[in-house]
Amino acid sequence: MPLVTDLLAITLVTVLGWSLPLLTRPELPFGVRVPPGYAADPAVVGERRRHARRVLGLGALAAAVTVVASAAAPDPYGTPAVTLAPALTLALADALLYGLAHRRIRAAKAREGWYAGTRQGITADTRLRTERVRLPWPWLAPAVLVLLATAAVGIARYGGLPPTLPTAHGLAVDASDRVRTTLMTAFAPVLVQAALTLLMPLLTAVLTRARPDLDAARPAGSARRYRAYLARLVRPIAFGTACANLTVLLLALRLWETRPLAGPLPPGPATALTCAPLALAVVAWLVFEFRVGQAGHRLPATPEEAAETSPLVQREDDRHWHLAGFVYANRTDPALFVHQRSGGPTWTMNLGHPATWTLIAALTLLAPLALTATR
Repeated sequence: MPLVTDLLAITLVTVLGWSLPLLTRPELPFGVRVPPGYAADPAVVGERRRHARRVLGLGALAAAVTVVASAAAPDPYGTPAVTLAPALTLALADALLYGLAHRRIRAAKAREGWYAGTRQGITADTRLRTERVRLPWPWLAPAVLVLLATAAVGIARYGGLPPTLPTAHGLAVDASDRVRTTLMTAFAPVLVQAALTLLMPLLTAVLTRARPDLDAARPAGSARRYRAYLARLVRPIAFGTACANLTVLLLALRLWETRPLAGPLPPGPATALTCAPLALAVVAWLVFEFRVGQAGHRLPATPEEAAETSPLVQREDDRHWHLAGFVYANRTDPALFVHQRSGGPTWTMNLGHPATWTLIAALTLLAPLALTATR
């Protein structure tokens, strides 16, 4: 079973590494801001092709090495953390390749002066403050129903639980490592679901009020598409929350030693079944990204927007972005959340904002307390 787990993890990492450059807008190849006229520059196109070949080649090499190692030493892994070592190593290698492509495109932009002679600027949609985008909150109902179902099963099962319960290591369950049955340990999965169900709508509300990611070269079109993007964003978030709650429900059934997940079904298939809803959520996110796109850039333009012209190009601000467009730090920017350059429809926090470090410190203090409370 470790071999199958490794190969599945390697496949997932390879697919994500290959698709990551495709998730960003054409003007942000590998997290580098380029003028619209250079989105199809030979340097950009060539780097995309080289990156794709290298990621696929590394994935094939990692799979081959894993198969050979498994045949030479059956079941060579001792713990779940070690079992995923090939996939983790591959993920690190893919990240380094992404960073290398980022540096090469940035160097080409500086060397050839892509922004020379351009008028740089920014644009804003003031209507987002006065005319809020109406979000389809009923999409969160499935996540709430799964939470209520888990709580109902837990209440019905609590009286018949054994004196000790198995321990969860991620999404795997170790029946040999057990903890004393208490109200907190028994209903920890329900608390996790409640936190997810409460935090995801709050986070969605905050993100939809964050500074919009608009294009000064197409101000009207990018503003309309961004509003449509926000209106659709709740659906994959709500679906992902429901899938996460379903995964926690399946994990809870194993912790509560409920058949068949804790009975005749072997641990390997049981863990795979527990992970299945999360895999479905990832697929839903990818479908959303390839249909709607980052900040809605894949949505079709109206005839008026197709003919839209502007003397400006979006301001070049690469100096504030780090780690290939995943980390943002700007002390002069009052925004707390900004749309991430790399990684599709995601946001990142401004590390130059004092509130970011306050939140990080609070989470650092609260996380050990939460883990201790569930033991």
